[in-house]
Amino acid sequence: MNRTYSVITLIVAGISLGMLATSQVAGQATQPVGKLILWGDIAVFQPPPHPENCTVKNRFKRGEPVGFRLYALDGGTNQPEPSSQVVVHIQHGGKTYDIPALYRGVPQKNPDGGGTMPVRANQWTAKWKVPNDAPTGTVHYSATARDRFGRAAEWTPQGGEPSWVTIVQ
Repeated sequence: MNRTYSVITLIVAGISLGMLATSQVAGQATQPVGKLILWGDIAVFQPPPHPENCTVKNRFKRGEPVGFRLYALDGGTNQPEPSSQVVVHIQHGGKTYDIPALYRGVPQKNPDGGGTMPVRANQWTAKWKVPNDAPTGTVHYSATARDRFGRAAEWTPQGGEPSWVTIVQ
């Protein structure tokens, strides 16, 4: 009889330890591992099948759509953090534009045409149409992200003014 109780006690202890370890691992999976990292680039965001759609460039004319392609990652795992809220901040011609980026890892409606945009796993996008009254010159911009854990990140283009968006006639 004593032996039966010992075996049952060991089994219950083993199950309890297994459940504890499983809950700890599951809890760790929901916690951030590293810093939030934000990076991106710019491209032409013309509607398909326009030949320049998604072409990387930084010189735009008035009325052309500037596209921001952004990526928010957990720096400890290098995995995307889909809970991130990403916003592009543009300062040009004495005006400030704050443009929320769409998370493209799930189907989204195109704000311009109403159709469904292609899913782009792990990417956020924002579009700014250069105003018709925009002065020529360099556009200062950045992007910020905040995730469900309260982590924040900022991205600005590297390389200084030659690599930033420039409005030309």
